[in-house]
Amino acid sequence: MMRITRDCLLSGNANRRSWMALVAPSANELTQAAATLDIPESFLRKRLEGEASRPLIKEERLISLQFQVPLPKEGAAGQFTLVPLSLYFVPGYFVTLTEREIPFLSRLIDPRKPRKRWELVLRIIAEVTRNYLPTARSVAREMAVVERDLRQAQRHDVVYRGLDINDRLLALDLGLLQLEYVVSEIGHFLPAEDADLMEIHEDTRIELSQVRDQVDSDQATINELLESYAYVVHNNVNHLFKFMAALIILATIPLFIPGAAAMNVPLGPFPHWRYGFTAVTGGLLVVEALTAWVFYRKGWLRLD
Repeated sequence: MMRITRDCLLSGNANRRSWMALVAPSANELTQAAATLDIPESFLRKRLEGEASRPLIKEERLISLQFQVPLPKEGAAGQFTLVPLSLYFVPGYFVTLTEREIPFLSRLIDPRKPRKRWELVLRIIAEVTRNYLPTARSVAREMAVVERDLRQAQRHDVVYRGLDINDRLLALDLGLLQLEYVVSEIGHFLPAEDADLMEIHEDTRIELSQVRDQVDSDQATINELLESYAYVVHNNVNHLFKFMAALIILATIPLFIPGAAAMNVPLGPFPHWRYGFTAVTGGLLVVEALTAWVFYRKGWLRLD
C-alpha cells in the first residue's frame, strides 16, 4: 500500500513536506515510489526486507534511518515480531517504509500539527523505545514462570522455553543497540541552540539506556538459570550412576557362593563341615550389610 499525505512535515527552511507511507508495497508501488523519490528501487527493497545495512545513511539528497520496532503477536504473551522501519528524507517528501502497519506513526505524523524534521525522528524513536519496554517486561514475566517450573519439576520442555526466551532477549538487545547507534548519530545533526530538541534527544537516550539495562539484566538471569539447571542435571546423572554402581556391587557379593562351589579347586573343610554353608552365607550377609551401610552413609543408595 502506498499512501501520500500532504504538508505533514516542516523542513529546515520551514517548507512543508509530504508524507509517503509505504506499507508492504507491491512491486509496482515500489517502482513508482522509487521513481518519485529518485531512489534506486533495490535500495528500498533491501530496506523493506531488513537486510543488514547501515542504520543511518546521510548523502547530499538523502537521509535514511532504519531500526527495528517490536510488535506483539496476537494472543501470545511474550511473543513479538521485530518489524524493520525505514525513514527517508528526500526533497519534498518524508517516507516511512515497513512491511506491516505501525499504529503510532499516524498519531505522530499529523498534517494539522506539522513537526520539524529531527523532532519528528526523535519522537518516533521515543515511541519505538516505549514499545520495547512492555515487550521486555512480558518476556521477563514469562521468564519468571520458567524459573518457577524449573524449580518445581525439571522438564526438558521448560528448558526449550528458556532457550527461546534467551533468543528473544538477544533479538531485543540487538534492536536496541541499533536504535542507540541511530540516536547517537542523530545528535551530531541537531542544532545546539534548540534547547527543546536537545532535551527530547537526551530523554530518548536515557529511556533507551534504561530499557537496554533491563534486557541485559534479564539475559544474565536466564543464562544463570539455564546454567544452574545444567549443573543440577549433571549432578543428578552422576548420582544415578553411583546408585547403579552400588546396586551392582551389592548384587555381586552373593554370587560368591555359587561361584566358589563351581570352581574345580579344593575349598578345605567347608564342603564337609556341617555348618560350612551357614557360616559362609552368614559371613556374606554381614559383608553385604556392611557394604550397604557404607554406601548408604555416602549417599549412594538415595535418589532424593
